[in-house]
Amino acid sequence: MRTTYKKPKTVQELVEYLEQNKKVTYNDISKKDAEKILYEHCYINVITPYKHCFARFDPSTGKSARDAKNNHIYDHETEFSEYYQKYQKERVSYQKIFENLMWFESTFNSIVATEVLNYYHIDSFSSFLSFCNTLSANVISMNIPDKVREHLLDEISGFYQKMKRYEDSFIFFDRLSLSNVIVVYRACDKKVHDCIFQGLLQANATFGYSSPGTFDDFLKRVVPIRNCVCHANSLEVLVEYYNIKTKELRNATDKTKYKNIITKLSV
Repeated sequence: MRTTYKKPKTVQELVEYLEQNKKVTYNDISKKDAEKILYEHCYINVITPYKHCFARFDPSTGKSARDAKNNHIYDHETEFSEYYQKYQKERVSYQKIFENLMWFESTFNSIVATEVLNYYHIDSFSSFLSFCNTLSANVISMNIPDKVREHLLDEISGFYQKMKRYEDSFIFFDRLSLSNVIVVYRACDKKVHDCIFQGLLQANATFGYSSPGTFDDFLKRVVPIRNCVCHANSLEVLVEYYNIKTKELRNATDKTKYKNIITKLSV
């Protein structure tokens, strides 16, 4: 783990840094206005997501070229306004994505809770414990990577404390995060899993995914999309990078799947 980090820069320093290191120019938007934009919207939102769009492209790798320090290489000048326009274009879709995600989350939670509560007859703490044990047993028997299995089991183990806090199965389900509800959906018995999916189809809440397999694939990606929008982070970064810390890029198939889901959520 690194113990030293990048030294923070003032917005004035950032504007100068962009000019000197990224060949950014300030004709359409003045340096003073650029400083205001970076102060109000942050460098990591306005600049970081779109650097690859203006950097040198390496056809041999199909990626942006980088120098010995793993930084992008810039061959031509770019107006600051071009970065800002990309930021604005991305963010204008966030309101519609948010509306669709909140509607989906509410509908998904309701249908999962209704089907699960009745299927497992959760009317006491002992029946709740039995339900959790069944989820864990199902996860253990799944043919999934160990890291995924470990994550699911950790999520399920956290359900005990949630129920102790609320002491009510309806409040328990109402307070689950989207990620928690997805865990319940993935880990429940196939019979109730199929009932939930059919209920979602009837409610037009699958965003066009007509099979459990394609819908499950959608669920794997919808949580990070939700988190990006709700926390005002960049979807461009989410689509581009598999691991932002190591600058590891997503493969083309994964990028396309994320883009398709974002497009569906934007309508």
